[in-house]
Amino acid sequence: MKALLPALLLLASGFTALFAKGGLPINDLCPVDGKPGRVIYRVFSDQGTIIFCCATCLDSYQKSPGRYKVQPKADK
Repeated sequence: MKALLPALLLLASGFTALFAKGGLPINDLCPVDGKPGRVIYRVFSDQGTIIFCCATCLDSYQKSPGRYKVQPKADK
């Protein structure tokens, strides 16, 4: 039971760090290749947090951000 508490605190701090700086991602799909985005590959922009499917797409976007159009999430 004592080992469970540190694990829960670590998990909670991870979620806090995820949403503290840039908030929720503004997109669902990777702007580079259109695959579903993963939160671990993200960049913080003036628009908000943009997520990518992989590190390669993230690098491509950072080299030339004007080349890729970010599609905002569809309102459900």
